[in-house]
Parts: sequence; structure tokens; C-alpha cells
Amino acid sequence: MPVVIGNGFGGVIFHEACGHLLETTSVAKKASVFHDKMGEMIANPVVNAVDDGTLANEWGSINIDDEGLETQRTQLIKDGKLTSFMVDRMGGMKTGFEPTGSGRRESYKFAPTSRMRNTFIEPGDSSIDDMIGSVERGIYAKKMGGGSVQPGTGEFNFAVQEAYLIENGKITTPLKSATLISTGPKVLKEISMVGSDFALAAGMCGSVSGAVPTTVGQATLKVDSILVGGGN
Repeated sequence: MPVVIGNGFGGVIFHEACGHLLETTSVAKKASVFHDKMGEMIANPVVNAVDDGTLANEWGSINIDDEGLETQRTQLIKDGKLTSFMVDRMGGMKTGFEPTGSGRRESYKFAPTSRMRNTFIEPGDSSIDDMIGSVERGIYAKKMGGGSVQPGTGEFNFAVQEAYLIENGKITTPLKSATLISTGPKVLKEISMVGSDFALAAGMCGSVSGAVPTTVGQATLKVDSILVGGGN
């Protein structure tokens, strides 16, 4: 059913189910479904996604990465088209892509590898009212919780901490539980509307080079079709 996903921490789905697939950590090993999709349409044209280490005072911002390269703003997806990966030095040598200042590690105990910084879907121009009003029967996932992701494929399931039923374009019944189940690549193509209420949310991301501070984010957005588990 269609789902309207709230802003801020709602971006955790893009981070987990898509972001990791755009790191050369997985791309170089061809363990990502996106490894050979550069320049192709991987999302709905309304989707623009960025990994930006230059944002002032944000949790995932850095001046230089852990390989001594200057950080930058990296446009990952532009108008639905894959335009860049997140590339560390070793990933660049393996894939041929230029490093993006994305080499990060928790401490000297780890070798740096490509990691996210502040990763988000850029705001659009749709309103929440328009998104809710366009849904005959669906879910408003106001606050996202934790979940699990299958590396390589982007298959995920995420719990919704605060969810409501949408009926005939109006928010009605609160739901006790709801779980969103899909894959990152599929969800990117199902996003049809992106709002203007952009927000970021801080967290920690764990990977092969340890735990590093990162930020997720998005405006409220509408996914036209996603499997929803749970009950009212």
C-alpha cells in the first residue's frame, strides 16, 4: 500500500537500504546491485540524494577524511540518475572512480574505507497535505524506528514507532504497530512525492572500519507501494 514517511529520521531507510550500496566498500566487490548502474535511472525523477561532509556543525561533517583528503558535497543521485559513488582511495583504485573524501574509520585500529557522512534525500516542493490527500488507503509513518538490512541487495524491514492509517485522504486511526518491508532499489523507484519540510537526524553507523558519526535526513515523502506488516 502507499506510505507517507515522515521527515528527519525517516531518512534512515535511504541510509541503510541504499546508502551502503553506494559505497565503494561494496561496489568494488560487485556486492552492490548498483555496481554497474552509473549514469542510469535508479530512482523516480523526483529523487535527489546527497552525501555532504561540508555542512556546518552537523554530526557527520568532517574537515578532512581519514586518508587526508578534503571533504566535499557528493551528489549521489540527480533527478533519479546515479551520478556518483562514495569513494575512498582504495575503492578508487579498484573501481576507477575519483575519491570523494569519504575514507573514514573509528580509530587507528581500523583501516579507513568509504563511509557516509551526512546523507540525505534533498527536499522537494510537495506538501504533506497533498501527499496525505492523494492516498485512498495507506499508512502515515510519522516516526521511524530501527530495522534490519540485507547487505548487497538492500532488502530491509523497518519498524515504525508512530503510525496512522490514512483513509480517503485523511489521517484516521493510530496503529499499534507497522513494519515497512521492501528493497532499497525498489523503494527509490516508488517515491513519487517529496516535501519541503527537510530535517536531519544524527546517529552512529557501524561498518568494517568501525562506528562513525553520521547524519540521515529527508523531507516527508510518499512511497506509492510498499509491503506493510502489522495491525491496528
